Amino acid sequence: MADTKHPPVPSLHQTPDLPVEGDGINYRGIVWFVATLVIVTVACQIMMWGMFVVFDTRATAADVPRSPFAAPQGTEPPAPNLLTNEPGNLRTFRQNEEQILSTYDWVDKEKGVVRIPIDRAKELLLERGLLPARSAEAKAEKK
Repeated sequence: MADTKHPPVPSLHQTPDLPVEGDGINYRGIVWFVATLVIVTVACQIMMWGMFVVFDTRATAADVPRSPFAAPQGTEPPAPNLLTNEPGNLRTFRQNEEQILSTYDWVDKEKGVVRIPIDRAKELLLERGLLPARSAEAKAEKK
């Protein structure tokens, strides 16, 4: 059966006079958008570079000059002044303090002043009663 109600379909080599539906994409708009985006991005980068130059200039101008007695910039202080081993330093400090608190030693040999262990000093204070104490009357008056 032949279709006699519709016009014949043109071949690929013939140019039809019928309107062709587009793909709906505005290529000119995309090109302008990308171009505008590139221009704005470059302008922002140039402005940021300029701001960093201005800020660096201001910071350099406001900076206090280095003391002529200071060590050259970038040099490290001598090694004995560095406290790089904090746990070891603290352990050594505590050992020295413990040794001072728990041993006998001369403080001033000419004057006859000695250091005694702290536990022994506490015992002597309690034995001799040299600690200040309030009397029972003073305690009663306060209440």
